[in-house]
Amino acid sequence: MKIVLKLFTFHVSRREEGMKRYLETIRSEEAVRRILEHIRLIEDEEFIPTYQSKGRITTRPVTALYSNPPFVCSAMDGYATMFEKTLEADMAHPVSLAKGSDAMHVNTGDAVPDGMNAVAIREEVEEYGESIVIRKPLYLWQNVRMIGEDIIEGDMLAPSNHEIGIFDMSMLISAGVSHVHVRRIPSILIIPTGKELIDIYEGSPDRRNNEKGLIDFNSHLLAEMAAEVGFRATRHAIIADRKDLRDVVDRSAGDHDVVLINAGSSAGDEDYTEDIIRELGTLVFHGVSMMPGRPAIFGIVHDKPVFGIPGYPVSAAVSFQVFLEPLYEKLTSSRIRKRSVPCLTPYKIPSRIGIEEIVRVNLQQRHGRHYVFPLPRGASIFSSMARADGLIRIPENIEGYSEDEEIQCRLLKDEGDITNRIHIVGSHDLSLDIMRDLLKKDHPEADLLSTHTGSLSGILAIKKGVADLCTTHIFDERENVYNIPAIERYLADKNVVLVHIAKRKQGLVVRKGNPKGITGIEDLGKGDIAFINRQFGSGTRILIDLLLKEKGVSKGSVRGYEREESSHTAVGIAVKGSVADAGVAIYAVAKLFSLDFIPLAEEEYDLVVAEAFTEDQRFSRLMAIIRSDMFKKRLEEIGGYNTEHTGTVKYGKL
Repeated sequence: MKIVLKLFTFHVSRREEGMKRYLETIRSEEAVRRILEHIRLIEDEEFIPTYQSKGRITTRPVTALYSNPPFVCSAMDGYATMFEKTLEADMAHPVSLAKGSDAMHVNTGDAVPDGMNAVAIREEVEEYGESIVIRKPLYLWQNVRMIGEDIIEGDMLAPSNHEIGIFDMSMLISAGVSHVHVRRIPSILIIPTGKELIDIYEGSPDRRNNEKGLIDFNSHLLAEMAAEVGFRATRHAIIADRKDLRDVVDRSAGDHDVVLINAGSSAGDEDYTEDIIRELGTLVFHGVSMMPGRPAIFGIVHDKPVFGIPGYPVSAAVSFQVFLEPLYEKLTSSRIRKRSVPCLTPYKIPSRIGIEEIVRVNLQQRHGRHYVFPLPRGASIFSSMARADGLIRIPENIEGYSEDEEIQCRLLKDEGDITNRIHIVGSHDLSLDIMRDLLKKDHPEADLLSTHTGSLSGILAIKKGVADLCTTHIFDERENVYNIPAIERYLADKNVVLVHIAKRKQGLVVRKGNPKGITGIEDLGKGDIAFINRQFGSGTRILIDLLLKEKGVSKGSVRGYEREESSHTAVGIAVKGSVADAGVAIYAVAKLFSLDFIPLAEEEYDLVVAEAFTEDQRFSRLMAIIRSDMFKKRLEEIGGYNTEHTGTVKYGKL
């Protein structure tokens, strides 16, 4: 026992307690509190033209230099006069006023001549040579703007620490304020690190195409996120060497308000960020009980905040929002507007207890309520961040959310875009991308979102009332029919319509040349073939299980049966990349990735529509696309589709 303890102690000391500190994570709220303890308000100010001040924070109260209007002026085109001379005017006894003495012509904004106190609108007077006729009396100051009606010279128009909006800016200019004192914009330096990174904007295209490495896009993402918040962001060149990183941090901490190191924050052999912060300053924390974003680091170097955030892109984006946004607010004494909406969980969303989780979601609006559909959670899956409508937070002290639980979702997209689009849940197919492209071409303001939950989950979403549309290809072995039996089984109490999209070829996809010599589904049970499956409830998974059963192949004998993907393209790229030897996908995917294809079935891929949605203009647009010659042409071009009956109604009535 003593020997074991000594060895363990030696291991910790060799790593300078880096791993130990990383494992001692703190809650995200505590991390933010510690960050803000070390942040001071920027006192430096700039004196800038008012027309450039939108979004800036005032450092001094701003007062009006001029009144607006600066003199008594006409509010209308017409004739200035004295209202007393018009008091007896009526339709039967009009009053005549001499031009130049009793009445002076004025345009809107002209100064009202001295001694005059009302303006008759031009359309309401009759002109006869050198006189005008008025048929109704005026009252004192009618159609006249008084001096200082809007703003009075000396008025305080904005206090200190006020964020100048677009209307503030215009108001200040109208009051003669040509320049304002505002807080200096905080600067942030973003440093991408890693020997594996390449910059697609450096070198010749030929060199970049032949170079092995991961494209650095995190630094561009973080720079734009920083600029959107309000930082003046600078992106550094990629750094791969520890000494270079140390030198840049040492030098840059004096030149910037914040230094952000992307990647190198974990506990690997090439993760230098913690050591560099310790050498140059003070480490405040390393490790937050939050996913994604757990390896986040924060410290102080030369009295400036230095962050190390994970290299996985979703972790980087979430870490920025959680830690850098409140820091910006403290630096500038401003508030970042975070739009959020209440939403419901259509089904249980599990999570591990003991760690906070930030989940990317799509939103579906039904009957004035938003429902959340989680997207893939992996920290490296940035495409789900780009597709996400918002983020939900699952606290560390619960095991996720139950079905029909109300939660808050922080929006990443405009709520109007979410409300007005078409949302299809269910089975994945390349035809959905074609629908979306054609819809956007015909209706630029519209959009189509597809959430790949699988055929059965899509049908159950309609049954539950949280979706209007789902795609499905569920085969019923007893009736030898696609989709209709499933509708009658699960949606017997719902009025729905079933629209045929296309017949498509499903089969085994294998690498070019079929190196494993696979001839059919029965070969998956041999044990030397790595298989990649589809998710439970998908039509493809139902087909796979049916074919395995027919061939007498047990699921347990299929190596990789438990590994699931949610789309045909994910299966195809896994086979192309030799992650798996075989998977089941549509012919179009085999063609797309230059894979060999072993046919298994021709299935019917259909669209289930809640009957109430058939009255919606969005459905009319979608049906017009599905029935169009262009849609059929593009399906046939990608291969493996039969469009003979595309657009026909197979069940229900339109």
